[in-house]
Amino acid sequence: MAEHLRYRHHWTFCLAALGLWLAYGWPVLTQFWVGGSIRGAPVSPLWFVPFGVMGVAVLAAMALKLRTSLHWALLCVQLAAVVAMTVIVPWAGMSSFLVVIAWQVGMSAGPARTLSWVAFQNLLLLGTLAQAVNPDVCWVLTKSLALQLLFVFTAQALRREAETSRALAQTNRELRSAQAIIANNVRSAERLRISRELHDAWGHELTALGLQLEIASHVTEPGRANDHVMQAKGLSRDLLTKVRDVVATLREAERYDLKEALQALAHSVPTPAIHVEISPEVRVSPDQAHALMRCAQEAITNAVKHAEASNLWLQVTPDGEGVRLVARNDGSARPAASAPGSGLLGMRERVESLGGKLAVRTGGDFGFTVDAWLPSRTPQAA
Repeated sequence: MAEHLRYRHHWTFCLAALGLWLAYGWPVLTQFWVGGSIRGAPVSPLWFVPFGVMGVAVLAAMALKLRTSLHWALLCVQLAAVVAMTVIVPWAGMSSFLVVIAWQVGMSAGPARTLSWVAFQNLLLLGTLAQAVNPDVCWVLTKSLALQLLFVFTAQALRREAETSRALAQTNRELRSAQAIIANNVRSAERLRISRELHDAWGHELTALGLQLEIASHVTEPGRANDHVMQAKGLSRDLLTKVRDVVATLREAERYDLKEALQALAHSVPTPAIHVEISPEVRVSPDQAHALMRCAQEAITNAVKHAEASNLWLQVTPDGEGVRLVARNDGSARPAASAPGSGLLGMRERVESLGGKLAVRTGGDFGFTVDAWLPSRTPQAA
């Protein structure tokens, strides 16, 4: 199913599917308990075996995070269970169980595959009913099929809504990331402007300092020379204080640019829950911040689109002569994401262009881990 629906309506859909399964089986259960019959034949206790198997398969398919192949295998198990129930109790009402399967298929596949599946399961059940005496095939072709199509169209509408919401969330993440990068470039330009202002605005004070020292070196009277030296010392102290203040301000801004950008990126994603941890000792250049932002964005995209994760941890810490970003999620591992042409390849090229290294780990306690390391000093191009 679509990831967005898993988080927003997960248990609602699960309980609804189980409710339909129980509701459609209730007439048979009632007849069994009272010792009645369906279409003149008693209800065999063996009917409850495929009925129970279908219930377990519905619960597993709806409640568990499974690979696509396993999910479709459970759908086949459900269809086989419906056929078995129909063989034991040859009643057209068994086709109602197909509604539960059609709903799940509609939530998992596109329109063409879903309609093909609905046609296949109805033909299979009609073939099974054809072996019985006086099968009520009109019920299957009218009421049951109409209900299946209604549920399929509803599921497809919800699926499209989820995909649209996911696409909008992806666009929103990209916009926030671009906004953070633009803001970082603006701050870099502002720091450059400040450095020029320091040179231009304090140039006269430095000139005055040089003149005071020059005069003191030529004055022969000790008292006058000492006055000029004291004035020069006062100017130097003032200038040193101002320079330290500006450097501290710039370093503080550089420290928190990446943190604010990562937090803004995390807040733009509804699911999975993203936990950002960045050490206050981290120092990065604008190019490094841009590369780490792109790595974090790709890790988030992988967690949303492929891993079906519930949590994602982003950790940035100083590491030796560089800085390290570790992104790990608790979803299903997808080693195929490292194939050429994927986002992971672009991430690796970006990191290596700055002299860094990228490692990908799968399995263990976490589903998918991206480990990016960048050196403190970016190598200069030859």
